[in-house]
Amino acid sequence: MGKKAKGNNPFTNLGNKLAFFPVDAKPHYMLFFVAVAVQLIASAVSGIGYSVDNIAFWMVGLVFWLLWFFIMFLIVRPQTDVKLQKWGGVLKRGAILIFIVMFVVGVAETVILTCFTHNILDDGVNSGADEVVQALYDGFRYNDGTALSQQAAENLLDGKNPYTNSNIVTALEKYDGVYDRVTPLQKGRFEYDFPYPSAQQIEEVWNEAKQNPSQIPEEIESKVCYPAGTFLSIAPFIAIGITDIRIIYAIIMIAALVYVAWRVPNKRRLIFIGVTLCSLELWNTLGCGETGLIIFPLLLIAWVTLGENDWVSGLFMGLAVATKQTAWFFLPFFGILLFRTWGWKRFWIWAGVIIAVFFATNGYFIINNPEVWMNSIMAPMLEPMFPLGVGAVSLVTSGLVNIHTTWPFVAAEIGVLIGGGLWYLRYCKKYPDIGPVLAILPLFFAWRSLWTYFYYVAIIVLARMLIKEEDEGSAIKSQ
Repeated sequence: MGKKAKGNNPFTNLGNKLAFFPVDAKPHYMLFFVAVAVQLIASAVSGIGYSVDNIAFWMVGLVFWLLWFFIMFLIVRPQTDVKLQKWGGVLKRGAILIFIVMFVVGVAETVILTCFTHNILDDGVNSGADEVVQALYDGFRYNDGTALSQQAAENLLDGKNPYTNSNIVTALEKYDGVYDRVTPLQKGRFEYDFPYPSAQQIEEVWNEAKQNPSQIPEEIESKVCYPAGTFLSIAPFIAIGITDIRIIYAIIMIAALVYVAWRVPNKRRLIFIGVTLCSLELWNTLGCGETGLIIFPLLLIAWVTLGENDWVSGLFMGLAVATKQTAWFFLPFFGILLFRTWGWKRFWIWAGVIIAVFFATNGYFIINNPEVWMNSIMAPMLEPMFPLGVGAVSLVTSGLVNIHTTWPFVAAEIGVLIGGGLWYLRYCKKYPDIGPVLAILPLFFAWRSLWTYFYYVAIIVLARMLIKEEDEGSAIKSQ
């Protein structure tokens, strides 16, 4: 029998018909599909390790996260396309398969949650399926940050200072949150528990707290731990009657994604849509109302407009840093690229807009009660929180390494931030798109390296690469 024609591969034909994978698509774009799949596996395995307290899962999850960083660094290297050219067909078929699998899993997850969850949980039969579905359902309920953010917005609309009127007990009860998604502190009854208090201990503290909600237990974080943009951004929506924070986040996120998709050249647009659709972590995060989602669209627009419109980029970066502390790590890398590529003048315009937006957003609360505001937004750094996350701290949470102090992690975090900044200062013209990846790399070494710090970075990097690829008039290519 003769050889099969190259164009008859069903996966390749399907990809070409869908136009997600144009014939001339570069190999590094296919790697984005691999990156989102590896990231999902990393999160799932690390999550299992946390749930069953198994060192093997912790370590496998850590390896997958390291693999994800490796893939992201590989993507932004100009030499990658040359070295992977002969593997282009394999990568394209793999990307198509990943898209199909992710899409099917996403649809199945949505159907289960919207159509069958209550029937399974209300059938009165105790089974393994009940436990799985209950865990899945609970994962899409409010956590402490989400509940406190909505409570803060409602307090603001009622004329109260959100920073002095926060109450985690009443917030979670009002918005049907789950008690095991609070942030325990190494205080009181939890002072000598390590690396984390048990679910039973947290439940006992929570049940006592519900008996007297006005007395917030010292063992549970109850501050609004974010800058004011977190609740100011959702307050107008709540004022007009939208009471589910997830709907608000969806409106903001989808608007940003539509804008970026419109900016991407026509023949590359569906690559962006395809990667976005199969990024299950993005949509799962939206489903549970994770507060990190609010800065994703802001950072996305800030990055794709950087160097093109300093006022727009500065406005959205200013909103991001005025909303959540995670954005602060992106600030130096965005600034370095702007300065090294377009010069001091444009850098200062951009920086001035950011400073103005930050103080316009937070200034009132700083003046009103500077001590409370500072204690609130610095709580993640100053409060005695337990180690948690998917990064290097997995060595501690798994019990493999016995470290009870945050200082080695703080030192590593600062060292990686400074080292990454100095490297980018020298090489950013050659590797401009590595900026967002370097921004989150220090968080991988933090005492608390939650997966929610990382899930949206691949989409941010992809968006700018797609937009700038054929933009011969862009400032970077004109140098």
